[in-house]
Amino acid sequence: MKLTLFFSLLLLTLTAQADWQDEAATGALLLADDQGDITAATLLDTDAHITVSGPLARVTLTQRFHNPSQQFREGRYLFPLPENAAVDGMVLTVGERRIVGRIDRKAEAEEAYRQARASGKKASLVSQQRPNLFTTAVANIAPGETVQVELHYQQTLNVDGRRFQLRLPLTLTPRFTPATETPHPLDSLLRNTVANPGGPAEAGTASIRIDLDAGNRLATLGSPSHAIHSQRHGRHYTITPKGGSVPMDRDLLLSWELEDKGEPLVTSFHEEIDGEHYALLMVVPPETGQVTTLPRETLFIIDSSGSMGGAPMRQAKASLQLALQRLKPGDRFNITDFDSQHTLLFDQTATVTDASRQQAQRFVDSLHAGGGTHMLPALSATLAQPTSDGYLRQVIFITDGAVGNENGIFRALHEQLGEARLFTVGIGSAPNSHFMTRAAQFGRGSFTYINDQNQVQQGMDTLFRRLESPLMRNLQVQLPDNVVAERWPQKLPDLYAGEPLLVTMKLSAPTDRVTVSGYSHQHWQQAVTLPVSSNHPGTASLWARRKIADLMDRITLGAPETDIAPQITQVALRHQLVSRYTSFIAVEETVSRPAYEPLLQDTVRNQAPHGTAWPSTATPAPLLWRLAGVLLIVTLLLWLRQRRLNHGTA
Repeated sequence: MKLTLFFSLLLLTLTAQADWQDEAATGALLLADDQGDITAATLLDTDAHITVSGPLARVTLTQRFHNPSQQFREGRYLFPLPENAAVDGMVLTVGERRIVGRIDRKAEAEEAYRQARASGKKASLVSQQRPNLFTTAVANIAPGETVQVELHYQQTLNVDGRRFQLRLPLTLTPRFTPATETPHPLDSLLRNTVANPGGPAEAGTASIRIDLDAGNRLATLGSPSHAIHSQRHGRHYTITPKGGSVPMDRDLLLSWELEDKGEPLVTSFHEEIDGEHYALLMVVPPETGQVTTLPRETLFIIDSSGSMGGAPMRQAKASLQLALQRLKPGDRFNITDFDSQHTLLFDQTATVTDASRQQAQRFVDSLHAGGGTHMLPALSATLAQPTSDGYLRQVIFITDGAVGNENGIFRALHEQLGEARLFTVGIGSAPNSHFMTRAAQFGRGSFTYINDQNQVQQGMDTLFRRLESPLMRNLQVQLPDNVVAERWPQKLPDLYAGEPLLVTMKLSAPTDRVTVSGYSHQHWQQAVTLPVSSNHPGTASLWARRKIADLMDRITLGAPETDIAPQITQVALRHQLVSRYTSFIAVEETVSRPAYEPLLQDTVRNQAPHGTAWPSTATPAPLLWRLAGVLLIVTLLLWLRQRRLNHGTA
């Protein structure tokens, strides 16, 4: 009996491993032949060329695939971009032919693509599924052909005082949607496009070049995610990863800090398009040097679901342990742990004492990753705790953000957060930064990214320095009396020390001077000069991207989509941007595939984020079917053996 059980378990393990060996990695274009056998197309290379100017980055992302099969192919693949990326250009290249994409309404672009695909024409369709996830379809790739898809986007950088950070997403994190909610159609695709961590896979690589003009001399320059090589040319820098191309199993981070000249950090850009004037302001108010005297009530939420397995869980626990050490006697706190269920450490917030802190530390030490990411019930239970009079409530949410029901969570924050502020801490090598950033914005807080164990101390120190600093309140942007601006955000947020005020504006008339003011323990005012005599391409696109994001938030909070969608579409078409309602379409008029040749469809696999222990918080359906089949065979074998034993003793 024991021998049979051993071989049964061995068979189960080998079958599970064989299932994962079918998974390919980031950038692998999977091709199915006439017999259904899967072969991976060769990923020739991925290029990312990034030009940084002050707080802005302009990115050209190029991926080249080769069809080694003897059939015509349609390739579909999913890729990540920064959550604030304004995608405003696409080019499809096949051989020597360059097909420039155009923006159209999504339904019309999809119909144009279907018609081109059916008629045998080369075509490509780029669509937004979520603000940081995009899909690309390429139709009629001929046998032996190389196809290149080139995307252009720009983004604003993460800024903390004089410290800047650029993030280039290179892989995906699967999302979990509770069974009680309708999953997004993308969620199953996303789960099926991530290979098993540690499993055999053809790792895609990326060639990266960053041209950096920070606007001032640098005090520091480095990458917490990759070893880099930098060359300095005056105040300009060229940065590349050491050793050439890098595996696409983690996001690339580049950080730098400007020299402190004792002056407020101010940056401004201007662009004129067809007589319309756009401006972008970034102002970092001065730090007051004072700390808040108001006692704090800190509510910690830690994600211990399956997607946090491995290095992310270690980073999350280390982050929370450091945060517990920063609590001050007399403050109040509580911890909520969640996976498929949630647990509160205390029935209600407890006063910080040596005993309560030690109890919390033991609680954190005992946490292990597993189960689903049931985030919304945990968040609601945390926010439902009675508030303590006279305390400033701050919520610190430590997670990888691997959820598919973001909108429900955003609505809960809007309805339940009250006067509290939410600060998100992103964990892992490729967290869902869209969710983390937007949750912090809904919570009037900020997002801190910790990508590996070595960054825990610095990340939590930065966060708590902010939490312990006073707010800059009542921020205002004053324009001349004859100038009116459509400004995003419309309501300027209060800022903690080191946080930048980032404002995009569409001006009714050009002006070269703007005044920004606010109040902390005293009044503060800063004049900003707009460079109206020069054009900075992309300023208008960033304004449009911020407007679209604000309009999308209105839908999330309950505004009728039928009222908001036309407004978003109009802005996206005017500024040639990909959005929920617009897509890039590129069609070559020459017919490539004869009518008698079949067109086979492919899919894409992405490499799992570095350091994760599980592919997602839900087991893939193909694996479940294999497991069910193996268990059925094992049961049958055991039944037959028992039957023989019974006959032998009869």
